[in-house]
Amino acid sequence: MNSATIAFRVKPEIKRRADELFSHLGMTTSTAMNVLLMQTLAHRGFAAPVVLPDIAAERPNETTVRAIEDLDNNRDLSRYASVDAMLKDVL
Repeated sequence: MNSATIAFRVKPEIKRRADELFSHLGMTTSTAMNVLLMQTLAHRGFAAPVVLPDIAAERPNETTVRAIEDLDNNRDLSRYASVDAMLKDVL
């Protein structure tokens, strides 16, 4: 298979981190760059991001973020000794 070389400069720390991420995705940085180029051409622009599923799953949803903010801001939050006590109060 014929190939062409593309060379570009990047900070060593960025390369190290990218190599590590692509390794977790099961590919080399060279393979990842080929995927990027092929997908960019296929979509005629940048395609959707490729991310590790467990990274996205660790992000809290909006309800959790608001609850954390409430705790951080010392808002008056009710406390209950049990789920039954909470349900009795709420219902």
